[in-house]
Amino acid sequence: MKWKLDDSKLVYGVDRKDLYYLDINKEGKLELVLDDQRISFEKIIEIFEEKTKYCDASFAIRIPQLITYQIRKLITSFTEAREKYNYQSKYYPIYPIKVNHSRFIIETIIKTHPTYGFESGTKSEFILLLQALKKEKHRLIMCNGAKDREYLQSIKEAIADGFKVCISIESEQEMIDTLDILPLENYQLAFRVKPYVTLHGHWGASSGRHSKFGLAIGELFDVIDVLREKKATHLLTMLHSHPGSQITDLEGFERFATFVARVYELLHKEGFTNLKTINFGGGLPIDYDNRLDEDFMQKYAEIFVKVLSMKLPKLQPIIMTESGRAITALSTIIIVKTIDRYSVFSEAYYDKTLGVAHWGEKAAKYKQVSSARDVLKKWSLWERRKPPLDFLEGLNDYEYITLGLKRELRKLFFGFEDFEKHLNKVEAKLLLKPEYAVQGNFSVFNSIGDLVLVKQYFPIIPISSLNQQPDTIVRLFDITCDSDGEVAVYHPQVSEKKLFTEDDFQLTFSKPFTLGGFPVGDLKELKDSYLVIPLAGAYQDIVEFDHNLLGDLPDVLVALDGEWFIELLNGAQSISSVLADVGFDCDVDDDPYYDNGSM
Repeated sequence: MKWKLDDSKLVYGVDRKDLYYLDINKEGKLELVLDDQRISFEKIIEIFEEKTKYCDASFAIRIPQLITYQIRKLITSFTEAREKYNYQSKYYPIYPIKVNHSRFIIETIIKTHPTYGFESGTKSEFILLLQALKKEKHRLIMCNGAKDREYLQSIKEAIADGFKVCISIESEQEMIDTLDILPLENYQLAFRVKPYVTLHGHWGASSGRHSKFGLAIGELFDVIDVLREKKATHLLTMLHSHPGSQITDLEGFERFATFVARVYELLHKEGFTNLKTINFGGGLPIDYDNRLDEDFMQKYAEIFVKVLSMKLPKLQPIIMTESGRAITALSTIIIVKTIDRYSVFSEAYYDKTLGVAHWGEKAAKYKQVSSARDVLKKWSLWERRKPPLDFLEGLNDYEYITLGLKRELRKLFFGFEDFEKHLNKVEAKLLLKPEYAVQGNFSVFNSIGDLVLVKQYFPIIPISSLNQQPDTIVRLFDITCDSDGEVAVYHPQVSEKKLFTEDDFQLTFSKPFTLGGFPVGDLKELKDSYLVIPLAGAYQDIVEFDHNLLGDLPDVLVALDGEWFIELLNGAQSISSVLADVGFDCDVDDDPYYDNGSM
């Protein structure tokens, strides 16, 4: 069957869902697409190298328009949902800056929407927002997280200066301190309650009674007593709860919304009639592996509007959400320069008379199989054999034969109808391990730290030869001296159409599965090429580690304003800067681009 361009788009996940801004042209080049205009990543790299001193470098590109697109998509989703259910109250979005504090992101949000609010979780974040919103004091600052008296004093000063603030209360002591330090006017209070429901997702454990966040029911009564005693019930305007993060469970969102709506109704019955808003927190996921519903964001919005229109038809509170990942993840792409390629097995025999004929005869018996299960059994038996160590040539020939046997058994394995029953077995994982690896000039810990921290999946896409049937799948190593500095995960698309690499790795399955490497079009190109890691704009800049004293990559702004605009924001972090962070003042030539980002 002839390989088609649509097959490539399916395998690499582009031109759809949360990778809608990436596409493959007829020449097999990966392109960035904004407002129906296209630029290849080869061209971006070429312009980057022309305008800077960097050659053969990895770097990060920042695309503010993708933030704007996501904001518009989110607001449109809620607008359409409110129209569908005739919901009269407004929708009010909040951006939690913990997801990415970068200046270009905050400024892009401000430019995109006139009333978009912001959330701070610490005093430092609050101070940052006071600086960023000096001319935007009408925007709500949602103060979440632990608040000591010093933080509350800063909030008091900000309120006096005209900032619009809502303080989320999560403990009795926090309520006492707030009312002790702040006046009883010109700000809002929110009760943050634990959601007594469990949701599924990467951080679904953040929900339920054991959640780290929010008031338990007993604590809620304590806080209510304090509020009444201080005659401050008029300050309570918002009910706040959080379902967790990266939640992919639409039914769970509905259970969560139903629970929060009921608590809101009960608080109204308790006399809190100034309660006008429900803040449903975050949780809206990014589709890292291209497996969510195409219209997940729209369904997410419809759930909250539908539940409130049914459960609170007369009250109809203002709806607020704190989406962060969904707004910023798309805005950053890591461009990784490859520097070397490795083969796990010997690709040529050394001396046929010494080893190949002998081991080839033995291997032939392992190819006589009757089922997928039998394939795994034979592969396991072969792997338990003792490799020859009498002479190097013999070991080389043994590895050469092992590679051939592995490939033949892999092809046989996928040929049996019942192979999917055995995919998650240890033997299958070993049989389907990639035979090649490529090294990239970057640090996993500094660029996509969540891969190590929380096993977050990030897709990897080559920039060329994407119009052809992939040669194979490979693993990506970084340049750190750490075994965790590796990207070796690929989530194949769920599809009834069976697609394979040239060397018989299956690339699509009828149910979710994970391979230990990602597909590449042309294996020979990998030694001196580039790979793209999209969806790196949420959290990665904040959780980065200078492992092995490898600092930040250069940051490049890519935007479309009639024509493509590419500008260096920051150069690669200098060695002296990284060393200074760990207390050493070393005489090292600094990168002249580090401070000013000059072209």
